[in-house]
Amino acid sequence: MPPSWNVFWKEALSFFRDRRAVINQLLLPVLLMPVFAIGPAYLIGKLGQAELEKTQVVAVKGAPGGLIAELKKARFQVKPDPDPEKAVREGAADLGLIVEPGRIRVFAKVSQEGLKAEALMGKLNQALEAYKARVVAERLRAAGLDPSVLTPFVVETVDVSPPEAKKAGFMGFLIPMFLLMFIIGGSMSVIIDATAGEKERGTLEVLLAAPVRVWDILMGKLLAALLVGFLSTLAGILGLMLAGLYTARAVSFSEGGEAEALSFGLQLDPRALVLLFVTGVLFATMVVGIELALGVYARSYKEAQSSIGILYMVVILPIALLGTASAFIGENPAYYAIPIVGPALYMDAVLKAKADLTATLITWGSTLFYAGLTLVLAYRSFTREEAVFRN
Repeated sequence: MPPSWNVFWKEALSFFRDRRAVINQLLLPVLLMPVFAIGPAYLIGKLGQAELEKTQVVAVKGAPGGLIAELKKARFQVKPDPDPEKAVREGAADLGLIVEPGRIRVFAKVSQEGLKAEALMGKLNQALEAYKARVVAERLRAAGLDPSVLTPFVVETVDVSPPEAKKAGFMGFLIPMFLLMFIIGGSMSVIIDATAGEKERGTLEVLLAAPVRVWDILMGKLLAALLVGFLSTLAGILGLMLAGLYTARAVSFSEGGEAEALSFGLQLDPRALVLLFVTGVLFATMVVGIELALGVYARSYKEAQSSIGILYMVVILPIALLGTASAFIGENPAYYAIPIVGPALYMDAVLKAKADLTATLITWGSTLFYAGLTLVLAYRSFTREEAVFRN
């Protein structure tokens, strides 16, 4: 048996003997992925719907009877007040209205209450639009005109997105980020113990002094970390499949006040699962090379945790930023070659059925190239005495 396999079995057994590490890296992704994928949209929808069903207080000044009627019809409690702005600021009312000739001023705690204020504004805007339509119709009739002249046609929007993109839903762009987080976390637990942990125990020097090539030692540790990264990827995808077994509904409140149902019912075909899995393994190889270099350079277990922990921020921040803006940056294939970001964009494209052969080749080829560079970096760190004996 090659020496690298002996090192591999040693590191793998060390991981699987740690029950807490197994639970954190292999079980939690299966349980947390459905929560991450469905939970936020479901929670926002439930809270928003509950808020809409409540009766909120609206402080009004100068409101005519027609507007008051529409507000009551929309489940608002109308409260006349000489200073609606003050009433809202002091919490005596949820919203405030001042009706002036040709203008209605609305007061709300938009920045302070966030989504709640957005939901209330949507509800209020529906009532205001209904009142506006009533006033316009009355004025047209008074002028001898039919109110239907204002609606010569009806606009109907049809979503022609692929079924996969529709099922990905509101939170679909976050799924690649969570998958990559599980990959980083899974391999990190093995790498830290196999590098800085061995430094603290004094066994790394003994291992390097053995009649075994440094490359064999490096590959053994790499394979053990990849095994856990492989299993973490599998666990994340399994959790993703569990999330797609049912559909949760969330409510999005637009500026005009229209409530739009957004679903998450992701169901992946075997091809998509294979694409996600291969991309995850390649990404794990690249990440493991970086973690090996950082781990062997660290003085202690604690320093390795801190250094590799920063990798989370380096990886997650650009993925989160570009993930939310993926629809705006276009379909340029060059984006798939960007380190770290490329695999995340490609996973998002797979989930939305946009990944073609060109995107696949660029993502896999570039990630494999970067993985090779990180392995060279890790090898150089293992052969430098100032890194190995830095304690």
